[in-house]
Amino acid sequence: IGEDYYLTYTAVSVNGVGVGLRSTRNWRHFTRHGLIFPPHNKDCAIFTETLSGVFFALHRPSSPQIGGNFIWLAESPDLRHWGNHRCLARTRLGMWDSARVGAGAAPIRTAWGWLEIYHGANAQHRYCLGALLLDLDEPWRVLARSQEPIMEPVAAYEREGFFGNVVFTNGHVTDGDELTLYYGASDSVICGARFSIREILASL
Repeated sequence: IGEDYYLTYTAVSVNGVGVGLRSTRNWRHFTRHGLIFPPHNKDCAIFTETLSGVFFALHRPSSPQIGGNFIWLAESPDLRHWGNHRCLARTRLGMWDSARVGAGAAPIRTAWGWLEIYHGANAQHRYCLGALLLDLDEPWRVLARSQEPIMEPVAAYEREGFFGNVVFTNGHVTDGDELTLYYGASDSVICGARFSIREILASL
C-alpha cells in the first residue's frame, strides 16, 4: 500500500493468540506495530487498497462456546484501530467447511468483485480451499461462495505429514487471468498451484 508492505501474522503468547502487524519498505528493516486484533483471533488479510479512504481487513475471531470460527470484516482509518466488525461467512453444516473457515491471502480485485481464497475444515480436520466473491464497493456483501472446494488435499504430501490432510494458503501472485497460489501442505512443505481466475469465478 503506497511504498509500504504490511505483514499480518499470528502472535502467540501465554495470553492467547492474536494478530500482529509489521511493515517494511526494503525487506531488511521492519517496524513493529504491535497487536491489531486481540486474542483469540487469527487468519487476517488486509485489502490492498482503501475504499473511500477506509482500510478493510478480513479476520477470524473464535468463540467455541457461542458462535464459531467464522470470517469477519473490519474497517480502519489507519491500519491500527479497527472497528465496525461484520460477520461475512459462517461454517456450513454437512459441507467441506463445516467446522471452521478463515481468510487466506489478501483479496484480489476483479471486474466482478473482490475474490478471496479461503480455507475451510470439517470435523475430521480436513482442510480445503474455496472462494468468496465480495462486492467491490461494499465488501461486507457476499455475492457468491464455493459450494465445492477449488482445491483439496489429494497428493501424498498433502495427505501425510506433521498435520495431514491440509492445504492452507497465505500468499499468491496474479498475472492477468493466472493466479499462482502458494500453500502449505500437511504443515510440512510449501507448494505452488496455478489457477484461472475466470474458472474460479465461473465455479461460484
